[in-house]
Amino acid sequence: MKKFLSTFLLGSTLVLAACGGGGDSADTGDDSSTDEAHPGEQVAKQNCSSCHGADFSGATGPALAGTSLSEDEFTDIVKNGKGGMPAFGSLSDEEVSDLYDFFTK
Repeated sequence: MKKFLSTFLLGSTLVLAACGGGGDSADTGDDSSTDEAHPGEQVAKQNCSSCHGADFSGATGPALAGTSLSEDEFTDIVKNGKGGMPAFGSLSDEEVSDLYDFFTK
């Protein structure tokens, strides 16, 4: 029981950390890395890496790097969700397009 509780607490902490802290960590004052990065990379790191892995090759969610989805399919899933994938309707059309371009580059 102790092992289960420890695992549950660790998992819950990781999920909450992945979902809750996006705003503060993005504003570090050091813009040098974002100037050269692909426009979709920062959006992907803030919204996708917790489920799809740091390198987007898959984790809890499937791999996004090199996706075979069409841009319309990708946009529909991101905006509306599907299965275990939550909807990210708050992302702008430009952000979703940047994500698709980043994952298919």
